[in-house]
Amino acid sequence: MNEIHYKIPWRARSSYPGHHSSQQKGGGLQFRHHVPLLNAPDPRRFDVRASLRDPFEQVYVRVYQQTSSIPVYVIADLSASMRYEGNHSKQDVVVDFVAAVSYAAYRTGDRFGFVGCGDTSTLPLVLPSTLNRAAGSGMAETLRETSFTATDSTGLVNAAALLGAKRALVFLISDFHFPEKLLIDTFATLAYHDVVPVVLWDTQEYKNLPNYGIARVRDQETGRSRTLLMRPKIKQEVAAIFEQRERALFATFTQFSRPPLFLNDGLEPDEVTRYFYQ
Repeated sequence: MNEIHYKIPWRARSSYPGHHSSQQKGGGLQFRHHVPLLNAPDPRRFDVRASLRDPFEQVYVRVYQQTSSIPVYVIADLSASMRYEGNHSKQDVVVDFVAAVSYAAYRTGDRFGFVGCGDTSTLPLVLPSTLNRAAGSGMAETLRETSFTATDSTGLVNAAALLGAKRALVFLISDFHFPEKLLIDTFATLAYHDVVPVVLWDTQEYKNLPNYGIARVRDQETGRSRTLLMRPKIKQEVAAIFEQRERALFATFTQFSRPPLFLNDGLEPDEVTRYFYQ
């Protein structure tokens, strides 16, 4: 199993104990403050020094910060462009990513859910938030057998409605080969959540192109294709377009959420962990 680790910069609100810093008072190890015994009637937390310092001779107890769980979701783009195969199959990377994140959530004590979206004419593939470890691995196997055939990614704007009311850590995984307006609309609907944009590219798409020869390119979503006579200038132009797109995505993502996590050649668990702890 690919092991990844994640963390959040905000305090969870859940009353269920877990791994993350929380706004809840409870049985954690992080000291919060002293309060009179009548405000927190737990004599096990009695503090002698704080009580002796009080000129009004009140009895004080220690209050600690609870660590709580959070919901974790993966929202995946199931459009046809996500079945591209270069150095790696994008669909296989999505499968591996879902399996890794679901296991990380289970190990951390968080609930895991999944929403897979294509175009608006197809029903989303949904796994409701759950603590069941087998559910996440089962969804990964379902994705392995699923045909990514949607003609666009417009269904992503409806994914937020399926996440529930609690603030969640959301991994949005896609190649983001769609219009800027759809990107902005999608992030606007997810503004309440902590979104990690996972950009799934493959170096075979834009870096490892031949210098010379005949190349036939095909848009997997529209089915249109064309033949190119490759030469170094065209290769450089394609690379420049992807570099420009990378800068544009970085600017948009940092405006709405976190910086993007680029996975250019398959899933590297350490790379995902470094994203959170660097």
